[in-house]
Amino acid sequence: MINLERRNLLGAGLVAAGATAISQPTRSFEVTTGDPSDADFWSNIAHEYELDGRYTVLNGGGNNPIPRSVVAAQTRYLRLAASQPRPFNYQLLAYQERHRTRLSKLFGCDIEELALTRNTTEGLNTVAQGLTWKPGDEVLISSFEDAYALRAFQPIAERFGITLTRAEIPLAPSREQVLSAFSEKMSSRTRLLVASHIVDAWGFVLPVRELAELAHDQGAQLLVDGALSFGHIPVDMRSIGCDYYATSLHKWLNAPLGTGALFVRKDRISELWPLYGVRNDRDDVRKYESIGTRDGAAVAAIGQAIDFYEHIGPKRKAARLRWLLEFLISELKGARGIEVITEVDEDRRAGLARIVVEGWSGTDLTRALREQFGFYVFGNFPGPKDGVYVSPNVFNDRADLARFREALITLSKA
Repeated sequence: MINLERRNLLGAGLVAAGATAISQPTRSFEVTTGDPSDADFWSNIAHEYELDGRYTVLNGGGNNPIPRSVVAAQTRYLRLAASQPRPFNYQLLAYQERHRTRLSKLFGCDIEELALTRNTTEGLNTVAQGLTWKPGDEVLISSFEDAYALRAFQPIAERFGITLTRAEIPLAPSREQVLSAFSEKMSSRTRLLVASHIVDAWGFVLPVRELAELAHDQGAQLLVDGALSFGHIPVDMRSIGCDYYATSLHKWLNAPLGTGALFVRKDRISELWPLYGVRNDRDDVRKYESIGTRDGAAVAAIGQAIDFYEHIGPKRKAARLRWLLEFLISELKGARGIEVITEVDEDRRAGLARIVVEGWSGTDLTRALREQFGFYVFGNFPGPKDGVYVSPNVFNDRADLARFREALITLSKA
């Protein structure tokens, strides 16, 4: 394996740091408490991002900005790989094993249950295409999964004659409503339940642990879309008890684009086929990583993203994101023509919500907020409550959200 700590890069005197070396932030933020309201701590965290100065980004639920330390690491690794892709790109990919060990601790799973993929979509499709289906098998899927997970299973339904059944979940559902929606639709043919951990564009946190128990009691399995949860809230596969959990590392973990992870429970690996032909053993989780050539620099820089996340701390980050959202909710309370929709259970609430402004479509509201006020949000999921979804990140503060409130109030009067 390359000694990345010593190699001189392209004769320019640039030394590439090791892919697993701790990435120290440019400012010290270990001396303060890091409580959700600790302005000094979070100001120093925000300094670790080099953001597009034209906008205030409130779209943490999308592809997040990447910290300086991760960008710097990926740049060093890319230059190294570009100097001679073979062997350097492939030796950078060898750091997957170290990342797997570190990520498995954050996932709360065995290292032999975690594959490093490219994104959540790849993980969802691995499960959809990897299970052995028979005509008449049923997939019971949450009504919130139309944009992503449902699409992974539609071709399977057409190819193999399986049935896709929707569990109709109301807006802002209680735990009991979610479980009832699934249990009422389950049958002897149900093989797989599919649900998001945090629902995209809404912020509802579904009771995935109870859904896993419900599935297993009926002889079925559970696939969780964790695109918006890992790196946002602490997760633990042993506690959740699901069979499969797909996520993207380039979202809330702030790793390079095109990095993700797939958890497959150990006793499910041998029966779940990989997407491609591989040389790995049937019970080796690495078979899901055999996709041909991939970007070694992006994979190697996952280590710096883990460093940054661990510097903040999973619980501390989750508390900050929730604190910011709670502030916005309080600021908008009583505002005429404005509605905030998010997880109703405050004990489970995360840091994402949908904002509805009377008289505005989500698309038009997104454009107005960006062009008139410089806020970057997302409104591409129309529905019964059309609006934009807002997810503050660790580089945001109360001042950002106070200005956002004023922009919304101005537009509500337009």
